[in-house]
Amino acid sequence: MTRTTLVVVPVYGDLESLLRCVDGLVEHLDTSVHRVLLVSDCGPDADAIERALLERIDGRPGFRYERNDRNLGFVGTCNRAVLELDRGTGGTDDADTAAEAVLLLNSDAVPTAGFLDAMLDVLDEDRTGVVTARSDNATIASIPYRLTNRGAARTEERTRAVWGAVAPLLPVSQVLPVAMGFCFLTRRELITEHGLFDDAFAPGYGEENDYCLRLAEHGWTSRIANRALVLHAGGKSFSGNRNALRAAHQRELEHRYPFLPDAVAAYQRHGSTATERFADALVPAGPPPRLAVDLRHVEDAGGLVREIDAAFADGFDLEARLAPGTSAPVGWTVTADAPNPDDLVTVTVLVDPTPAEVVAANRRSLELVVVRSAPTALPWSSPAHRAGADQVAVLLDPHVVATTRGGLVVAREQLDRRLSAPLASRSEALEGRWAALLPLDLTAAEVAAANASDEVTRLRRELDDLRASRSFRTGQAIAKVAARLPGRR
Repeated sequence: MTRTTLVVVPVYGDLESLLRCVDGLVEHLDTSVHRVLLVSDCGPDADAIERALLERIDGRPGFRYERNDRNLGFVGTCNRAVLELDRGTGGTDDADTAAEAVLLLNSDAVPTAGFLDAMLDVLDEDRTGVVTARSDNATIASIPYRLTNRGAARTEERTRAVWGAVAPLLPVSQVLPVAMGFCFLTRRELITEHGLFDDAFAPGYGEENDYCLRLAEHGWTSRIANRALVLHAGGKSFSGNRNALRAAHQRELEHRYPFLPDAVAAYQRHGSTATERFADALVPAGPPPRLAVDLRHVEDAGGLVREIDAAFADGFDLEARLAPGTSAPVGWTVTADAPNPDDLVTVTVLVDPTPAEVVAANRRSLELVVVRSAPTALPWSSPAHRAGADQVAVLLDPHVVATTRGGLVVAREQLDRRLSAPLASRSEALEGRWAALLPLDLTAAEVAAANASDEVTRLRRELDDLRASRSFRTGQAIAKVAARLPGRR
């Protein structure tokens, strides 16, 4: 089904980005089916922008321009465009009938080929209320989202390259906790039934999340269309103290929907696919790939350092955590910090890993090389056995390069074959590992959450005990008397 769509573009400053947006719509939108409504919100240089914009759309069928009598903010402008201007009040023929779908598009967003068709296909999926697109700048909808090179920028060119390579490997759509507001497609009938944006979120920020979550209460999902790409500069068409506004509106969202932070965290942990998580490593570019290893618990760590250096120094940037007294070859990066699972690397070398180390490395690394001790070196009394490391091997080994001490040169050859395999094969193998280790990952997350909750409970109990103690009450009384002494304020 092809729904007629009204594309609403609120206009507020930044002419350059606005014209890129309009040019993208001219090139990639079928205006024999869909139409565009540009609404000026009386922003900076409104008259000059109006002249340039009218010149750009002059003679273009399907494009319409309106201007607010006064500044209404993003929320007010969207509501006016959808609830008033698209209901025949504009006095033009193409506004006499409301469109079947509404796309709210930021003026600093740039559509690409096929974007709306891909989004409409997802909107027609069962119980889908809102659809957003992939982008270079849209938080959890960004691709690549996690980066493997520290300090690298997620440029439009890089996003186009990565998205073009991995989008065919991703599902057509995925359920999100909320959709991203820069490119926000919804059904007209849902707006009619539930309204659009709540004025509590005026002039902007958080309104799209509230809309998604209101619909969710009635069984409608928000989804991302993985085959749609809309680039987004971000922050180009909004004035005022953005950070303060975001913070205030986030507090309001969490007051209304206390589960929201946990829902977003859960999506980031196990709602996204392994292919999108490691997209930046699957489509490599720039400096040599990174390889990480932790040798703090290894006997004869110096000998293993030399083996790893001989096998991997050519072609990889090596970074390690080492026990005191173990030296690293020139060129290695040595750190004492615990690795951040979201600081992605291409390869992690694990030595007799515990389940916890496997979970962390699975989240951090595109490929895993596992070095195992001989069976006789892992007795019942060993910490690794007590942690279940030998049992995890059965689960892990089909999905990694597994070897023993002395076998790392051969392991490097196996790794190179895996890294040079066709992208579709690498993605399939990665998803297989992700699925196999998902139960471990979810259990680790549940245990961590329970431990955190227990720690909060313990600290609260200690605080209550302190407040009830005689010494605390005595201290409070002394402080009150001291505050009344001469010279005190």
